[in-house]
This record gives sequence, structure tokens and C-alpha cells, in this order.
Amino acid sequence: MKQGDASFTFLSRIGEIERNLQDERWQSALALALTLPDICGGIEYPELVKRYRDGRVMPDRNGEPARDVGNQYVRWFDEYAAEYFKRRPDDRVPYLTGQRCWQLRCEYLHQNRGFVNEDGSEETYFHLGINCGTSVCAETLDDSRQEKGHIRLDIQQMCFRMCVAARKYYEKNCETKDFSLYHTPVLDFVQWASRGEDIGKTVAVVCSDRDYGRGIVSVLRSVSSLTEVFRNPESAKVFLQKKRPAVWIITSEMLEQKNQPWKADNVPVIVLSGIRPEMESKKYTWVPVPFSIDALRTIVRERLE
Repeated sequence: MKQGDASFTFLSRIGEIERNLQDERWQSALALALTLPDICGGIEYPELVKRYRDGRVMPDRNGEPARDVGNQYVRWFDEYAAEYFKRRPDDRVPYLTGQRCWQLRCEYLHQNRGFVNEDGSEETYFHLGINCGTSVCAETLDDSRQEKGHIRLDIQQMCFRMCVAARKYYEKNCETKDFSLYHTPVLDFVQWASRGEDIGKTVAVVCSDRDYGRGIVSVLRSVSSLTEVFRNPESAKVFLQKKRPAVWIITSEMLEQKNQPWKADNVPVIVLSGIRPEMESKKYTWVPVPFSIDALRTIVRERLE
């Protein structure tokens, strides 16, 4: 298995939830399913950030605007997932709302409470079940308890419906939104050791054309399986954080972008351009477009040595 095959993508997470359901690993399935609105909310509503009382944007530990995760989560669920959480298609409101799902997420992932918490401290109480046959086990819920906020959830149906909502969202937006920010690189150390390669030799490709970028990654797999593609400098900066790739490959339009991370270090930069750019720095290498595949591989291999 190559290193690139081991890395986790957004679709990998959905697939793992579905496999956990097939194997009846209910805890793992539910834990992963409850993170899907986290990811989708961050992609759909980047403008929702935390603010101080005076309106100033609150920075995170990296100095970037801190995500308002709760509001992103609730808003995405209500907008994109709620329709899958109705008892009947003609119901006006779902039995599980974004706010309730956010409560379940926080209690299950961080506190492991909220299931035998009938002390009056919560407005909503969750009762998890399996083999209910429906998404809410409505036939076994006492109506008086239901009015008090008791929700019984079938884990299998809960996870299945969340996966359907997330997959539909991905299919609709994968060409216009950058899901690569939430990919998790995973190194197969056995493979790296047997091949004697340096696990730090990452190649970062920055290209606004998604298909073109994927083509470059495919071309370079034989040179470095640690090749990541980004649609703009900001997404590369967020993904890499303080780490530096061994080589940057950028298309010419990226030279006009703001906050170019490749300017801040001594890492070689390969520029793919139909017109030779005027550059004084020796760190930039111009590769004319269209380029020879073998020539690009040779240049990248030389820069990695």
C-alpha cells in the first residue's frame, strides 16, 4: 500500500462510518458520524467566526480567525441534514434539529453523558438504541416523556442518515469547495522504511484548476507519494500550518495572490507558466507550459535531492 492510499479524505470518513455500521461497531460509527457536520459546517460557513464583545474577531492559536464551530455545526445540520431526520416526509419540522444534534455531539464525544441524566439539568435527554426499526423508535417512546425532551435514537439509522446528508453535500459542492483542507495525511512507515525515502520530502502543488492540479499530482506520484494539491495559497497555509514542503509547484496566477507562503522560506519554487516570469530569486525555476512530463519529474527529483 502506498502512502497516498493510506491518507484519509472526507469520503474515507463516510466510508468508514458505513463499514462500522456493517460490522456493528456502534460507538465508532456514532462518534465519526457526529463529526460530519463539524467538517461540512466549516466548509460551508467560513464567515462564522468567534468575536469578542466589542465585535473584534477572536484569533485562534495560529493567529487565524477562530471558527464558531457551534454555529457552523447547527446551521449546516438545519440546512442540509434536517430533511433526513423527520419521522414522516410531510412533517413540518424534524425530530432532530441542529441544536439538539450539537448537544448530542458535545455530550457523546466530550462528556459521555446525557443518556441517564434525568436530574433536570438538561432540556433534552438522549436514549441511544439499536434494532429499533425506525430512526427514532417512536413506537416505544411514551408521549409524555417525548414532550419533556426525551429522544430515543437508533444509532444505525442516525449514522446512515447523516452519511446520506454528508455525501449529498459533497457531491453537490466538491467542484466548488475545497474539501482537501480536511484530508488527513497518513504515513505508512513500513513502506517508507523499505523504500529508504525521506518522509519529510513533501511536494505542495498550488493550482486553482482542480483537475489540472490532480493531473500534476498523478504525474509526480512516482517521484514523491507525499504530494498534496491546493487551490489557493491560503488553503495550503492552513493545511501545512508551520510545516514546510520540500518543493513548491505553483501555476503563474498564484504569483498575483496575497500571502504567498513560499516567499517566507528558502524552499525551491517551480513555476508552471506559458510566459516566463521576471524573477530575480534563484529559488524560482520556470517550467514552460505545456511541459514535458519527464522534464517535470526530473526537475522535481533534482530539487528533492
